[in-house]
Order: sequence, then structure tokens, then C-alpha cells
Amino acid sequence: MKDKSIFIIKTVLVVVFFSLVPAVFLVSCLVNLIIRAKNKKLVETPLGQYIEVDGHRMSVLVKGQGAHTIVFLPGLCSTSPILEFKPLYSLLENEFRIVVPEKFGYGQSDIVKENRDYMNTVEQYRKALAMLGIEGPYILCAHSLGGNEVELWEQHYPDEVEVFAGIDANLANYTFDWSKDFWFRHWKLEAFGYHLRRIAGWCRNDFRPGLKKLLTKEERRIYRELSCKNDGNFDTYSEQLNKSAASDLINSRPLPTQPTIQFVNAPAWYVKGEEGKFGPYEEDWIKAHQDFAAASERSKILYFDCGHCIHCFAYEQLAKEIKEFVNPTEE
Repeated sequence: MKDKSIFIIKTVLVVVFFSLVPAVFLVSCLVNLIIRAKNKKLVETPLGQYIEVDGHRMSVLVKGQGAHTIVFLPGLCSTSPILEFKPLYSLLENEFRIVVPEKFGYGQSDIVKENRDYMNTVEQYRKALAMLGIEGPYILCAHSLGGNEVELWEQHYPDEVEVFAGIDANLANYTFDWSKDFWFRHWKLEAFGYHLRRIAGWCRNDFRPGLKKLLTKEERRIYRELSCKNDGNFDTYSEQLNKSAASDLINSRPLPTQPTIQFVNAPAWYVKGEEGKFGPYEEDWIKAHQDFAAASERSKILYFDCGHCIHCFAYEQLAKEIKEFVNPTEE
């Protein structure tokens, strides 16, 4: 009798669970649709301006003035490059012309659902700048995956790159075997999970670490809605799948020699100059940046212990270092 009661209780719990989860998901989807419809105008009102590149709408912010132009390139899956880089470029726009082009699948730009070859992305950036009448050479300030795009830009159009400012940038000479990564091998499963998150609105409060407190209430609203537009979309997954091919293309050529300043995330003990033990891949990550800098005609590396999104924590120091590196004080 006792065994039968336990069986009934377990059966009821299982039925309740598998009934409740779909119900919660459907309610979340409905609420998300209502919120998105309500905020549609908020999201589509450009933070910068819209231009047409290769038949699609691209969002670009241009502001500030100066003798040098800084072009900001985002890391993988950046919800809104214009908002994400704002704390940093706000400290630079009085001395530099600032350009934040949001590539397809990012920010307020279209999701094109096409193969996102890295070299093609570089060409689209160049087309956008040409359409805006903004000539190089440029200071390319790139976070994470954007570093690979800068490497390609430097190798194929060296005269267009004045300085590469990397924010914990991906570099092709950092050799990580992506085939060992579970989610890379099962990217369709991960993409499906992100799709469910997006349509249910469960990504609405996902901000880059440290960024939420730096944005205004209105900017946080925009960021949340853009998360529900962009989170894990086809274009960003296509970039992940093309990463190995991009690295092979970059590594088939010599390392670029343009001036570079690299802001690199490192263990706390390493930043303090103390003894310690590297975690998985940390030593290779640091060495890749040191080798890259060594190939440059002029370079500087600074280490930070604040995570991958250094620009959301140490933006004041980054702005100061970029200014000094671009316009060094003559002694």
C-alpha cells in the first residue's frame, strides 16, 4: 500500500512538472510578444543612423571630432555595440572621431541569415565607412572576436590601420582546439536553446558584466529589447562556425606590424607580478598577445584582473592609455 502511494505521488509530480513547464514557457512567450510590440518603436529608433550595405540595413554611430578616427568592433554576441562601448567612447569623443558600426546580427542592424565569413565582415565595415565618407587610417578598437577581424584588416589593408587597440582580443596565434568544446560540437543544440530563451524573453536581463550600472534607465530598456531581438541569432552562430577558417587564413600570413596596444585579462597574481599557477589556456592566451606585440613596430600590453569585458570596468584607464598611445608625449 505504501509503495502504491509513493508511486501515485511520483506520477502526480511528474505530470505536474511536464504540464507546468510548457505552460510557463507559453505564458512567457505571450508576455514577451506584448512587451516587444509595445517597445517596437523604442528599439527601431536608431541610436546612430541607418545605412544600406549589401542590400541590408546597418546601424552606425558617428560622433566626436579629431585628427584620428577610432572604429569600435564588438566581441561575439554583443547585444548592442553602441551601448556597450558607450562608457569608453564617451571619454574619447572630445579628442577623436568615434565610429561604431554594428555588423549584421548585432545591435539595431538587420539579421541577414547569411554565411558570416570574417573577411566579408571586414569588407562590409569598409563599405560602411566609405559610404559615410570616413577615410583611414583608423584606430581599430576591438573586443574579443573583433580582434580576428582587425588582424585580417591589417593584413589585407595595412595602410588603413593606424593602431590596433585590443580589449582582451581574440588573436589567431592563440591556438585553442575548438573541436574539444562541447557546445562548439553541438552548436545546433545550443542555438536551439538560445532561440527558446529569445522567444520567451528570458534573456531580457542579460547584460555584459559590469555594463548594466553604466547605462541610463532608458538605455537599459533598449538593451533588454535588443537582447530579445539578437540573442544567439543565426549570424552570430555562423561567426562561431567560421572562426577556425578565419584563424587559418590569418595564420597563413605573417603577424601584422602596425602599432598595437593590448589590454589583456590575466590572473590576479600575474597582474600583481607575483608567483602563481595559470589556469587552463591562460598562459597560452597571454603568450599569444606577447608574441603579437613583439611583431609590432610599437607596442604596449597592460594586464587587468576584471574579466573579459575590461571596457565595462576599467574604461577610464583604457581611454587614458589609448590617448597616450596615439599621441605620445615627447620627452
